[in-house]
Amino acid sequence: MIDVAIIGAGSAGLVAARHVISAGLRPVLFEAAKTIGGAWTPSPSISTNSNDDYHPASKMWNGMRANLSKYTCQFTDFPWPDDASTFPSVEELHDYLQSYSQTFLDDTSCCEFQMECQVTNIEKLKSCNSAALTTDDGVANYKVEWLDLNTQKQCARDFGGVVIASGFFHTPCMPSFLKDINIESSDRIPQIIHSAQYRSHHEFKGKNVAVIGGSFSGLEIAADVSKSAARVVNILPSIPWVLPRWIYKFHPILSPESVGENAKTTTILPADLALYQRTQPFRQSEFKELTPEICRERHQYIQSLVGRKQRSSPLGEPTNWDEPTITAISDEYVNLVNEGMIHAIQGRFVGIDDDGKLRLDKSGDDVKEAQSALLDDIDHIICATGYKPSLHNFLSTEILSLLDYDQDDNLIPMTSAYDMMVPSLPNLAFVGLYKGPYMGVLDLQAQLAAKVMSGSVCIDDETYKSAMTASESMRKSSPRAQFPHFYPDLMDTLVRVLNQDVGPPDCEGELGIVVPPLYQRDESLREKCQLDLEREIKHGQDGSLMPKLVSEAILGRWSYDRTIVHLQSAKMERVSGTVKYSKYWTRDSDDDDNKSSLFDKPILYREDGVYEFSPTQKFDVFREYEYEVKDDALEIYFVEGGKRAHMFLSLKFLPETVAVDEATASSGEYWVKATSDHLCIKDLYSATFRVKLNGLSASEIIIKYRVKGPAKDYESTTILTPE
Repeated sequence: MIDVAIIGAGSAGLVAARHVISAGLRPVLFEAAKTIGGAWTPSPSISTNSNDDYHPASKMWNGMRANLSKYTCQFTDFPWPDDASTFPSVEELHDYLQSYSQTFLDDTSCCEFQMECQVTNIEKLKSCNSAALTTDDGVANYKVEWLDLNTQKQCARDFGGVVIASGFFHTPCMPSFLKDINIESSDRIPQIIHSAQYRSHHEFKGKNVAVIGGSFSGLEIAADVSKSAARVVNILPSIPWVLPRWIYKFHPILSPESVGENAKTTTILPADLALYQRTQPFRQSEFKELTPEICRERHQYIQSLVGRKQRSSPLGEPTNWDEPTITAISDEYVNLVNEGMIHAIQGRFVGIDDDGKLRLDKSGDDVKEAQSALLDDIDHIICATGYKPSLHNFLSTEILSLLDYDQDDNLIPMTSAYDMMVPSLPNLAFVGLYKGPYMGVLDLQAQLAAKVMSGSVCIDDETYKSAMTASESMRKSSPRAQFPHFYPDLMDTLVRVLNQDVGPPDCEGELGIVVPPLYQRDESLREKCQLDLEREIKHGQDGSLMPKLVSEAILGRWSYDRTIVHLQSAKMERVSGTVKYSKYWTRDSDDDDNKSSLFDKPILYREDGVYEFSPTQKFDVFREYEYEVKDDALEIYFVEGGKRAHMFLSLKFLPETVAVDEATASSGEYWVKATSDHLCIKDLYSATFRVKLNGLSASEIIIKYRVKGPAKDYESTTILTPE
């Protein structure tokens, strides 16, 4: 059995090993750490101050969750347990990889692990040829050298093939000017770390923290550290579109018998399921030049998902729609910016003065020239400034030259077919060495690498040439997209090259959602995947997720106008003023040292207004309620004397119209409604709440009460509009 060296035992290395075994070859995995898991290894507990379980490749902090759902974060033939979280935690993902390894890689006769072994050099042997690895005669194409970190002994061995699975997000990138700053020279210079070193917000309690970066880790760390830090400033080179993990779209009703064929309704889905569908606009090929027109279409589409929420916040929206879109996933970030717990500044971090002040070049599409600014009183800087691969640390000069490798290109650092193979390097492949390595792509890349090495798949010269040309075009393109590939198209391309009779999933099917289990031959797994997706879609259509969406959509300041009509006398009274729905709030009795408790509170409704009892009688009024999502309801509680009292209403929201027409679907606007009754002593309050949603924000709220009792008979109608 011919040995294939696999560099790395994270998600890419494990799936590569599994398919190398299936191809009749024997993987030898090299991993510098003590354990498998790579980037998805949980951080050691802060309370233990122990590095016994520290993994050098770990990039995750305590409490972090994936920004993709479990439907996307899985391999093609290894489904999650039914009770797994929709958005897995770091611990769950690590357990998933452990289970995958135990299932497919436990047989030591078929698989070998070289743990705590750091690869130092890989070179192409003179005997290297493109023949398939189909014999047992000790084929040697590459020499691998490594350092045993336990014995400090340098070792070497020849292999028939090599798979590089060391990860795209490997080496932290730091601002270049930091190397010239002597942090120890002054106690006024802030402490500086990369986001890869961030472990918990507890380490920053009471500190002033600047987070540099505007992608996923930058926004999520800014949100997380605000639980303990006294002050959080986020410096973003450009303003991204910020989406939560759950979004809504208009999706075909899966049980359309009562509403007709092709009917659509509002459906709340994990963002990846809503976005990665072949029915989505802007489907791109392996390479498509990003013209200003295409960029504007993409901005417009994402804006339709977000609504007015980001536009009306201090963060604002991207303003130059001729440039490619940048998106980030964060549930809390925009809310925290809106309520002043994160100060977002568009600009670039360009230096640190001797007195510890941060120098910024403020930018923006409305700023014609760069404007310098200083940011003072910062204790810690967290640089969420990205990563780059580490190939130059262990690949020979010859191999790097054949890859046309550029270590400073942190988007597409090499020219290769499907980001994984080069014709002049036979039996050497890369798995997961592209920006945005989805687990389905890793799986298909691993399958293709193993099958090409074993000879069961042969890529003809014309196909190779076309793929290499596409790679070169993407590297030379300007402007560049945030990610080099559109995930569904890359999946389809890989499965076509694999020449599997399963082919890409039917793009005209009922769901159109792209997830890994649909890309393999096992019909039972494909059917289970379809059923899981249908269950998720029906869950998104049954209204049970609507209270959470509504509670997030109504946050912010509103103007209100209320009319009260006494039905017996026809007398009319009026109340007008402002309402603020706050997610993070305090009272005098709260523990000032426990800032993280703000994140566990219900939403506070605070109303301040003027009651016009008659043309000559007016007086100030105010009231408070607490709104809390419990299960599938939005519960409203009275607040008396600054404390929660008994429950007032329990609201279950549903779309007013089950099936929407094309005009509604295109506009993104729709109404949801909830009704509830409350008996207050002898008075019955019949309430109707209507909320007009536009994307992820509400654009109008109408609250009606019909109150009837021995001494009461009136109707109250309150209309709220955003300030």
